[in-house]
Amino acid sequence: MTEIINQIFALDSKLKKENNDSGNRYLDRIYHEFEAMGFQIVIPIGQTYRNEMTDVEANILGDLNRKSKITKVLKPVIYQIENNETKLLQKGIVIVE
Repeated sequence: MTEIINQIFALDSKLKKENNDSGNRYLDRIYHEFEAMGFQIVIPIGQTYRNEMTDVEANILGDLNRKSKITKVLKPVIYQIENNETKLLQKGIVIVE
């Protein structure tokens, strides 16, 4: 399932990059269905990066400081929620500047 989520995320990113808003409604529905199936998809773009973050693998461009932010998400963080337990299925891959 993580590979399907990654492909949907890649398609979503491409459509946003091309300013193609016509598919956004459909992709929002797909993300909603993933959530209904117990998957939580986190796209941490814009968040301040900290070394303590265990759910992302970061490629750091430049010097790391307190103001370093996640500027690009190559793969989202994916959790599965089952029986009130949250399990990390995939670490996010991000670019930090």
